[in-house]
Amino acid sequence: MRKLTKDDILKGKNRRETLYIREYDAEVVIRPLTDGELTDLFSFIGNLPIREDGTPDLSKMDISTNFEVLRRAASMGLIEPKLTVEELASMIFGVPEFIGAKVLEISGVVPEEESKKKE
Repeated sequence: MRKLTKDDILKGKNRRETLYIREYDAEVVIRPLTDGELTDLFSFIGNLPIREDGTPDLSKMDISTNFEVLRRAASMGLIEPKLTVEELASMIFGVPEFIGAKVLEISGVVPEEESKKKE
């Protein structure tokens, strides 16, 4: 078995995925968030229950906090176009949250099955 290298670890944040946005009939490019970025994002939330698999239970958040977290995740994970949280809030309703959910999914925070339920 090979050893995990520093390059392997740092390569994760360089992963890119193209995401189709139906409401705009266009694509955006996203990336996963790093552990440090996720720590910053979740420190905004405060205390959040953890599931048995070690991921945060986002269903225990109030709706306004949920929207804010998803917009922040989208802003942090969007590569092209790069948008601020304020710019994301100007998009068609639900799009920033969709992008944020996909960023969290590829970051390993939201199980893929759970995000598919919301599509």
